[in-house]
Amino acid sequence: MVTFNIEVISDPICSWCFIAHRALQKTIRLYKTTIPNGSADIFNITYLPYYLLDPALTSRDKTDFQGVITPRKHQNLTYTRITQIGRAYGIMFNFWEGKIGGTREVHRLIQLAQSRKGAEVRDGVLDEVFSAFHERAIDITDREVLRSIAIEAGVGAEEVDEWLAKENDFGGDYLESQLEKARKLIGTEKKGVPVFMVQGNYRFDGAPDISELLGTLVGIRDGKMPDEGNEIQEHTNSNAC
Repeated sequence: MVTFNIEVISDPICSWCFIAHRALQKTIRLYKTTIPNGSADIFNITYLPYYLLDPALTSRDKTDFQGVITPRKHQNLTYTRITQIGRAYGIMFNFWEGKIGGTREVHRLIQLAQSRKGAEVRDGVLDEVFSAFHERAIDITDREVLRSIAIEAGVGAEEVDEWLAKENDFGGDYLESQLEKARKLIGTEKKGVPVFMVQGNYRFDGAPDISELLGTLVGIRDGKMPDEGNEIQEHTNSNAC
């Protein structure tokens, strides 16, 4: 039996991070259903936070900030490509409607679910947050929206209300420690998300190709290590925010 430790650095307002989340889920399903004895292997997934925008930015129309995330001269080509790839994962992107803002509170909720409730509840929160922002034009800076998402995913109402209390900043210190961990993993020479680290030895910058990620997992299961002289084997593409 193999245990895979995968760290995912992500921001919910990044389209490629939504695609990467779905790609990881699909890769794990493929691994467990197609690789001999793959269903017995364990996947420990940890999501780490990243801020594409100022975390204190108040909610405003998406159209006001699309140029910050994707340069305007590249938007038509980029959004067409993201739309096509998204459809393959069942995602129907809506780039222009809805609100956008800083994601500190969203990340605080994700870390609460991850640290207190485990992977299933965390993934439920992630699924709903991604879909709310990217598909349904729902304002994920709204605390009542986040409260509903958390309770629906399985976080208890009392815990959610404790988290929501402004005077508590519940989990804020832990969030900052996770942000610092993410910064160290990304490094000073590279920027952007998503970033995957697999077993601490394999790095994927940008939403990964499923076949490439699956091949890496199979290689790890078979005892393969990064090429001699390379502490970390890197896989880089342009599928990033």
